[in-house]
Amino acid sequence: MNDENIFLEESTVGTTAEASYEPDYETERNKPMPSLNHGALQMQLGASLFLKYANQFKIVSEVKLALPSVKPAVPDISIFPKMPVDWLNDEIQVTEPPLTVIEILSPKQSIDDIKNKIFDIYFPGGVKSAWLVIPTVQSIHIFSPDRTFKTYTSGKLIDPVTGIELDMDKVFSN
Repeated sequence: MNDENIFLEESTVGTTAEASYEPDYETERNKPMPSLNHGALQMQLGASLFLKYANQFKIVSEVKLALPSVKPAVPDISIFPKMPVDWLNDEIQVTEPPLTVIEILSPKQSIDDIKNKIFDIYFPGGVKSAWLVIPTVQSIHIFSPDRTFKTYTSGKLIDPVTGIELDMDKVFSN
């Protein structure tokens, strides 16, 4: 096998295999296409969490959660207990629930869509806290499985499950 074929599966090397159907972003993730602000905020949140908490948690973006007894979902950010990365053996989907999931509202998404995902998928699947981030009004709502939530628009955000603290002014900075 020559070098340009090194990453092809053996069954496709030297053949003209038919192209398989690849679903679009919204179908694959069961959520609307993100926007510029959504992407910027996802990076800012992820970077802030990583810089401050990488020694305590594994911060992961856009991983498919295939949790027991619920349909799969792909949160914008997942926060797992600290675990090593095995660069040689990747996982396409994760079956262990993260401690926390973060969902950022997209322009064409409803708050009810995310709220339903939180209470119908994430909490029954074992997630302990869920953040709903609303870029337009610069707010973050942290939900608990007991159906309570706390809203942050300024000051210090504190996740009661993980103890994560973030300065809201830095989360929504330019």
